[in-house]
Amino acid sequence: MGGEAAADAAEAAWHPRSPEPHDLSDDSDYAAAASVSASVHAAMRTDMGGLGSEESARMDVMYEKERVTIHPTQYGPGRISGKLRLYLQLGSLFLSWEPNEGVDSFSTSSITAEIEKYRNLYTIQALPLSDVRFIRRHTPTFGLEYIIIVLSSGLAFPPFYFYNGGIRELFATLKQHVFIIRSDDDPNVFLVNDFEDPLQKSLSSLELPGVASVANAMSRQNSLSFTGSVSETRHGDGGKYGGPSSMSAYGSKQKYKSNDPGREISFQVLEKFSLVTKFARETTSSLFRENHSSGSPAYGRQKQHVLDNRETEKYKDEQLTPDNASLPSNSVESDELLLVWGKKRGSPLSVEEWRAFLDPEGRIMDSKALRKKIFYGGVDHALRKEVWKFLLGYHEYDSTQAEREYLAAIKREEYEAIKSQWKSISATQAKRFTKFRERKGLIDKDVVRTDRSVPYYEGDDNRNVVVLRDILLTYSFYNFDLGYCQGMSDFLAPILYVMEDESESFWCFATLMERLGGNFNRDQNGMHAQLLGLSKLVELLDPSLHNYFRQNDCLNYFFCFRWVLIQFKREFSFDQIMLLWEVLWTHYMSEHFHLYLCVGILKRYRLRIIGEEMDFDTLLKFINELSGQINIDRAIQDAEALCTIAGDEGAACIPAGTPPSMPIETDGGLYLQEDDVL
Repeated sequence: MGGEAAADAAEAAWHPRSPEPHDLSDDSDYAAAASVSASVHAAMRTDMGGLGSEESARMDVMYEKERVTIHPTQYGPGRISGKLRLYLQLGSLFLSWEPNEGVDSFSTSSITAEIEKYRNLYTIQALPLSDVRFIRRHTPTFGLEYIIIVLSSGLAFPPFYFYNGGIRELFATLKQHVFIIRSDDDPNVFLVNDFEDPLQKSLSSLELPGVASVANAMSRQNSLSFTGSVSETRHGDGGKYGGPSSMSAYGSKQKYKSNDPGREISFQVLEKFSLVTKFARETTSSLFRENHSSGSPAYGRQKQHVLDNRETEKYKDEQLTPDNASLPSNSVESDELLLVWGKKRGSPLSVEEWRAFLDPEGRIMDSKALRKKIFYGGVDHALRKEVWKFLLGYHEYDSTQAEREYLAAIKREEYEAIKSQWKSISATQAKRFTKFRERKGLIDKDVVRTDRSVPYYEGDDNRNVVVLRDILLTYSFYNFDLGYCQGMSDFLAPILYVMEDESESFWCFATLMERLGGNFNRDQNGMHAQLLGLSKLVELLDPSLHNYFRQNDCLNYFFCFRWVLIQFKREFSFDQIMLLWEVLWTHYMSEHFHLYLCVGILKRYRLRIIGEEMDFDTLLKFINELSGQINIDRAIQDAEALCTIAGDEGAACIPAGTPPSMPIETDGGLYLQEDDVL
């Protein structure tokens, strides 16, 4: 039951519907509940202390229900019951959920400590209904009813189970105070305050997500005042990465059209995960709360300012090199230590060098040396088709050429067998296979807007786009529990581009998902673990920046969500991302080198962040606008330096099993989901 609810939560957040409106007045359940809720409202009207500075504000409770419960862990029996409430304050409707003291009696003592950490995480103090995009109701044939609340930002709360009933009364109350409509695509989805003009919605989908989506999502709450420009002077190779770019502020009505509308649309939903309201940040902050210890390591306390990029008028732009690693006299901080610099990037692995790594039977004789070479220089594109199979784990380093050829033949037959499972589904059968229709529809929509600016995928009736779709559909049958989530197509597109072979692309993608599948898990624990590790790394390597984030309610590091989710796919060009990914796949310095990349980029802009006193919303905008602005060679060098500095203490910051580490096995397997019916 918990697994199916988690799956609904993930699907709801990743793929919100765009339905035609239906009024709830035709629903007899809600009509009957309306009269019940009206009497309850009258009985529960009371004065309560206000929140924040409005201590004297009157709160009229319109709905209240006990034993509304969450299941914090995907597989465990632990539960936290609480009170769900709707109340009016100053003319606006708010929702709150307050957990009861202690863990429910049906939770065992062995899991009590694990459950307790989620108590503050999921507490909802005051959620304006204006922040809610839609609510999904689920009424299983067997089991408890539950709802999933999805915010306009795209963030989904965990399912709320109603142990004592009350969902009908909840919706009847909502209908009296907000505009709520039923989805035409899914009768269990109810949109809240869906006043957006359909034409405007279509135009908005063509905007650069880092600008338009953020502005639209935040406009109801805040008017952002950030008016600076983003312009990082390129380091190294001058025009190699293009000239500086200037981006205007939010506030104005000017719209930014994407050079690749199809690609931008595909990130609409991904970016919504990073567009978190202040409320959501408050309820999540406990997960990433810094651990105040007796003291930080010496190198942690020292200010690592020499990685910063001064690019505003307040901080004069100055190119930093190992020979010029001191601060100007007017800088905010000073540091007497020399910086440990990452090594200079080398040349890509060449055909001659590759052959030198192979013995007469095709075995790789020194895999560590090979990974080191790739880490510092990447791979010549002509070799990627062969080398990536080792980096991704499809081939073993000690396998012979004959063994690899035999494996390819066996795997090709296996792939065709899996593919035939969905290819053989008739139209009549598909009508009775809801999950297949949903996944196929989502994949069909995604593949036609994935990397369409790349010649390999551009144009109508592109055969490569069809192959991309077929691989993703086949994977959804191969790993049916995980299925398909938006973002997977972005990982597969470069792999197919390199392999140019359907079967080999599938198996390389499948092995990659063994490590990164946690990014798309139902409970999002993989993402939370990575963001928690990032928080601890920043605390270790730049305590003053970490302290700034703490003071400005940014410790959840959700502004880095997109970086982590699809491993910087949005931040670099197609050619650059292939280079970066093969560097990451070597696992040479660390399996979690991408987290050090995050730290390095944040440190490079730390003076800008602190100097302009960016709050979460402004910081999120600033981070999104760095897309296409980051020097990839310098970013890798910075990350290497930070990884060297952090050493074993840095590795200890990252929880075991955190993606892309291989997952810690459980009795049920990584993606096992419970069924409501079982």
